[in-house]
Amino acid sequence: MPDYRAPPRAVLLIAALIVAAAAWYLLRSFIGDAARECHALYRAARTAADTVRVDSTVTPGSAGRSDPRTCGSIRHSARWR
Repeated sequence: MPDYRAPPRAVLLIAALIVAAAAWYLLRSFIGDAARECHALYRAARTAADTVRVDSTVTPGSAGRSDPRTCGSIRHSARWR
């Protein structure tokens, strides 16, 4: 009967890192450009008044489109309900 042993910890660690990197890449690729632009604006906001100003900002990437979206609408649509 063959002797089955657990793989070395280094192999498990490398496999976990590969899985984590793939998950990060997939999650990162599903975030739209407008959401990234708004995220940068929200990170720069220091006060509640700045956040309200960002909420009403039309995303730079969608300003020329027929359906421009504000950062506030993107933020509210991204929340779990």
